[in-house]
Amino acid sequence: MSCPRYIAVLLGILIVVGGRSPLQAQQRATSTVVRTSIDHGPFTRLLQRFVDEQGNVEYAQLKAESDSVLRPYLRQLATTNPASLGCDARLAFWINAYNAYTLKLIVEHYPVKNIWAVTPGPAEPKDNSPFALEVGSVADTVRTLDEIEHEIIRERFDEPRIHFALVCAAASCPRLRREAYTGARLEFQLEDQTRTFFHDDEKNRIPAGNGQIQLSRILKWYGQDFGDSTDALQRFIAPYFDGAVRDTLSRAAYEVTFGSYDWTLNDQSSASGAASGRK
Repeated sequence: MSCPRYIAVLLGILIVVGGRSPLQAQQRATSTVVRTSIDHGPFTRLLQRFVDEQGNVEYAQLKAESDSVLRPYLRQLATTNPASLGCDARLAFWINAYNAYTLKLIVEHYPVKNIWAVTPGPAEPKDNSPFALEVGSVADTVRTLDEIEHEIIRERFDEPRIHFALVCAAASCPRLRREAYTGARLEFQLEDQTRTFFHDDEKNRIPAGNGQIQLSRILKWYGQDFGDSTDALQRFIAPYFDGAVRDTLSRAAYEVTFGSYDWTLNDQSSASGAASGRK
């Protein structure tokens, strides 16, 4: 793991801060004393308590207890300076921030059909995006989910596997991990998330028959993060499989298709109802 883009960001910080001018960044700062380390243990305990093995969340109970189990961790995110951390620890910090603030956004509006329902209008992808809402303070500055994902994580870290760790509360998202990401375990965690995601038949079908693979739409939306073509994407996936499938992926010999995206909330109550309906 390396952070080749992060140095360039630091060199440019006097010109642009997080995609905004220095004045804009100052206006959004929270003016708190910022710490140089963080304990992700409280977030792990929350995830182990409210998230099941399928990555679904018990939102109703989390909403009822959010003041005591979620908000204290968010206060830590607000008052920690990740710039003082090592590369892996910085990336873990921002992944956790994205996932934690997604949970906050959902529980503040719960019950909702999906994350798109937290903004006015139909509960489906729309121009009035919930990902552009200011969700709270991270590292002494009020952020949006889009800023955390695109202006910080994707811009500063050369790491495509983050797409299997960031969870936007949808059924077609990767499974929400039942532990916080940490610098010490990040490589293992990202590898485990990636392998789990590609082998999840509800998100990817590798192979899908007739010389095809059907991939998550995430890999279409962010395909450039994995290479300049679907051939490069297949070669990225290959090490996570064995035998003939691995060989075919390595040769980029499959026809690549992309499935639809299910934005249904990753809610334990919804998931149990859907499972009952399939029996």
